[in-house]
Amino acid sequence: MEESGGDDRGGRDEISLLAEELIQLSVKESMVVPSEKLTLICTIWTEKFYNPESFKAQMRSIWKTRKNFEIMIARQNLFMLEFDLYEDLEAIMQGRPWFFRKSVILFDRLTKPIERAQIRLTSSPFWIKIGSCLPEFDKKDLLHAIGVTFGGVIRSKINGNLCRLKINLDVQKPLRRDIFVSIDNFNKS
Repeated sequence: MEESGGDDRGGRDEISLLAEELIQLSVKESMVVPSEKLTLICTIWTEKFYNPESFKAQMRSIWKTRKNFEIMIARQNLFMLEFDLYEDLEAIMQGRPWFFRKSVILFDRLTKPIERAQIRLTSSPFWIKIGSCLPEFDKKDLLHAIGVTFGGVIRSKINGNLCRLKINLDVQKPLRRDIFVSIDNFNKS
């Protein structure tokens, strides 16, 4: 014989609440507000679990700053970095990309209060090697054309036939494997 709690309506127990038992909660968006210090926000582009304290400790050991800086948790996978010295903040920004456990860290400056839901950290500068720039191409034009396909050129370096390009890479888009350049009905890869 099978026992069941309550009456047997298709094998389910039903629960009803009184009006006094219902509670309605409303949660307002919270703002991320920069302090009077120079402030960056950052996130780690990962879906893997990590210990935020481990991230903070590793970054403190890697980033050699002249003055002290603070790393605070603003929410899950969002950090605020406060600097005493402008040069220290710039050194972190110029040193990008930075990585934590093989995942890129995305940064932006925080100059005014912003709703947490409005924060979009999706790109980071990367250097890409173009390889040998063939003599029949104008190198600056070629680098500009390639950079535009990635979202824009930040900086380029030409050293003989070797070319490098600093681009602002959108981490949400897949990486390109090859770009084919066509000149006078002749393709070069």
